[in-house]
Amino acid sequence: MELTAVAADLLSRAARPAIIAGGGVVRADASGKLRQLAERLNAPVVTTFGGKGAFPWEHPLSLQSWLEDRHMTDFLEDADVLLVVGSGLGELSSNYHTFKPRGRVVQIEADLGKLESNHPALGIHADARLALQALLETVRERRDETAPDRVREVLGRIRDRIAAQDLGLEQRLLASVRRALPAASPSFWDMTILAYWAWSAFDAAGPNTMHSAQGAGGLGYGFPAALGAAAADPTTPVLAVSGDGGALYSIAELATARQYDLNVTWLIVDDGGYGILREYMTDAFGQATATELTRPDYVALADSFGVPGVRTTPESLEADLTKALSTPGPSVVVLPAVLRMFAPTHLADG
Repeated sequence: MELTAVAADLLSRAARPAIIAGGGVVRADASGKLRQLAERLNAPVVTTFGGKGAFPWEHPLSLQSWLEDRHMTDFLEDADVLLVVGSGLGELSSNYHTFKPRGRVVQIEADLGKLESNHPALGIHADARLALQALLETVRERRDETAPDRVREVLGRIRDRIAAQDLGLEQRLLASVRRALPAASPSFWDMTILAYWAWSAFDAAGPNTMHSAQGAGGLGYGFPAALGAAAADPTTPVLAVSGDGGALYSIAELATARQYDLNVTWLIVDDGGYGILREYMTDAFGQATATELTRPDYVALADSFGVPGVRTTPESLEADLTKALSTPGPSVVVLPAVLRMFAPTHLADG
């Protein structure tokens, strides 16, 4: 309790506090307490990719999840007191370790191995929910009418950067998925370009609704994980999102989906190969090597398992996903599309 009292005093007296909310907030069911604290402090909140849904996406204090953007990194570095809750500030949460905080860091983390593992901090080894409650009991209200304006400014800079890169297709696809997916439905995202976009740009619509692998070793994760969620709750439609490469890792699970009539819609974005590796190689060397795949006709393959399949387009994706998600049982929606990532900001020339 002594450490949380020190943390509460630092946050109460801060001129530019900010909060990074990680997966520990979601796992501890502490989203409500996080919101209360942020509003009491008028502190902007960014959620890590593992903490998606920990803070309302459209809240005036929400910085959303744009952690791979240098504008966001600069904003967080400028905080004089930075509260990190339920995150170890690892590779993805630190913009590939380019994040160098200049202010005082307060870190609340239940995993002792992650506490102060990447940055010196006032480390509080505690469950996020319990520690946030302790802060709420001791922190003083902090008035700051400029905080929402600063949030809008940094998000505007990020939007302008993305808008200059001709990436409307990728943003429209994410918007279509969000409109088609019921707010309470969980989604499971494989290692694929649309998922990398979703880390930063997708509104999870609540805690425990968006799940992703977040590592190359997780390729093939999306569909089997979605099947597990559907088995646990047969009443709620579940979405899995994979690329064609990741889909090949778990294609046999179509038999499981059909055998147990699991309520999963599988969106497969088919770009003909390992899209992100193709992009990396082309950017670095001018051409890609061994990234193209011989793959099946996914719609015909789904049909061979007795699973309804449809080939969609960017224009019809929303309608096709909505229909599939509202129809009980498994289904496959295949979107042939070559997507691009937004330019990185962590490289020397970024």
